[in-house]
Amino acid sequence: MHALDNIRPITDLRTKQGEVCALATETREPVILTKNGVAAYLLFDRNAYEAQMHAQRVQMALREAEIEERYRPETLNAEESDARMQRIFAEWGIEYA
Repeated sequence: MHALDNIRPITDLRTKQGEVCALATETREPVILTKNGVAAYLLFDRNAYEAQMHAQRVQMALREAEIEERYRPETLNAEESDARMQRIFAEWGIEYA
C-alpha cells in the first residue's frame, strides 16, 4: 500500500464511510482527508493511534533517561562523600561533624 492510497476526499467520509474507516484500520496509518484538494483532516484508527502515542511516550522516556544518565553527577560512596564534605567545610573554616 502506498501513502497516496491513504489520501481521500472528505466526501468519501460521507459516501464511503465504511471503506474509509476500514482503510484506516487495515493500514494502521492515518487516512488524509482533503477538502478542495488540500489536506485538511486525518482519520486514525483508535488502536493504531494509541499504539503510536504509547511508542512516542516510551521513546521520550528513553531519551530522558539517556540525557539524565549522560549528565548525572558521579555517584559517591559514604567515605568519599564524607571526605569531600570535610574538605569543603575545611575551606570555609567550619568543623564537619
